[in-house]
Amino acid sequence: MEEISVRKVDAKGRIYLSRKLRGSELYMAEADDVILLSASRERILSALEQLSPGTAIKEYLALVEELGEPTPKEIEGLARARAWRSAEGQ
Repeated sequence: MEEISVRKVDAKGRIYLSRKLRGSELYMAEADDVILLSASRERILSALEQLSPGTAIKEYLALVEELGEPTPKEIEGLARARAWRSAEGQ
C-alpha cells in the first residue's frame, strides 16, 4: 500500500495530484466522507462496494420498486445465465 499524503484544495476546489497523471482521465466517486480516484472504472466500483456494502441492496430495492419483484422463474433464469457466463470465463 502506498503512503498517505496530504494535499491542499485551492479556492476553486482543485487539487494537484501528480505530474505523471497530467492529461489522464480519472474516475471519481464519493462514499460518505471518502473521495476515491482511479484510472479504472471497475476498480473504483469494487472499492465503492467494499466501502458501502448496503449500496448494492439499495440499488436492488430501487430496481424492484421500479420493475416489480422478479418471479422465482425469472431469478432461476438469471442465475442459470450467470452460471453459464461464469463457466465460460466471462
